[in-house]
Amino acid sequence: MDTNIQDIALLAGVSKSTVSRVLNNHPDVSEKTRQKVLQVIEAQSFIPNNSARNLKREPIRAVAVVVKGFTNPLFTQMLTIIQKKLEEHDYLMLLHQVDPVQNEIEEAISFVKEKKPKGLIFLGGNFQHQREKTAMLGVPFIMVTISMHKKVDRNLFSSVTVDDYAEGYAIADKICKAGHTNVAAIGYRQDDKSISRLRIEGFLQALRDNGTQPDENCVAYAGTFAYQAGYQAAQKLIRADSSKTCLFCISDMLALGAMRALHDEGLRVPEDVSVVGFDGVEAGRYNIPSLATVKQPYEEMANQSVQILLGCMEKKQPHQHIIFKAEYLDGESFAAQPSKA
Repeated sequence: MDTNIQDIALLAGVSKSTVSRVLNNHPDVSEKTRQKVLQVIEAQSFIPNNSARNLKREPIRAVAVVVKGFTNPLFTQMLTIIQKKLEEHDYLMLLHQVDPVQNEIEEAISFVKEKKPKGLIFLGGNFQHQREKTAMLGVPFIMVTISMHKKVDRNLFSSVTVDDYAEGYAIADKICKAGHTNVAAIGYRQDDKSISRLRIEGFLQALRDNGTQPDENCVAYAGTFAYQAGYQAAQKLIRADSSKTCLFCISDMLALGAMRALHDEGLRVPEDVSVVGFDGVEAGRYNIPSLATVKQPYEEMANQSVQILLGCMEKKQPHQHIIFKAEYLDGESFAAQPSKA
């Protein structure tokens, strides 16, 4: 007769659920118990089958991070910090990537049912989901670097963000006050409702307030956050109007791609065209010329997101919403326009 999980549990002196956790490499099993179960499995030449997966899963000591925009270097930097912070509190980090066209809440609901994490961190995307949908998650969650619809009930979750509209406004104001009057921006997608839209809206409003009326060639949309997308968008802008003196890109990746396009079009940065990015990723500091950018305080944001979520999970603390201030980092890619006087 073939050995089954019940036999392994009896021989090891543990429950069937403990055997299941060992087979699924769950962390909430002592090393002594794990080794005892593994020794019995080896002695019995036990090969687990699908029945092991059909056992009721126990919640594991883990936090799931649902990432929308996985190629963003900013998120890579934040994930490293989040993982380290969770490990300090003896939690595993379960990573789940969501494509831009997918519904992050739907994906998260399925992931929670399967993996049973104790909490969720949503990284990137746009949050405008209804109470009924979010209630199906069943665990505390926090939104990080995500735009949120004004009508969303903020009593349901926590958040850690920057004010993307205000930061887009501030950088455009700085560009205008440096003498640039013929400027353009590169956004994500024209139908985007997340951080790209907010940064572009803030940027355009600042142009108007500084007496510059945005024209039809003022914004190009990249479609993705890839370097190539930034390259192609900048190429389109410059070929439509070669007199542009400054480009603002809603991410550093797009900005770095744009700088290459300007070079290939025979334009110098910043002598002919200045470029400013957004995020403050490390690659921008090592580019030639170095990238001027709006730096999100991603270290503090990552640490705070974990701290707030753990407070909600473990101490039943109320949800918090923190808005961080971004910081302009000067770089060689930006220069003021020469005075005409």
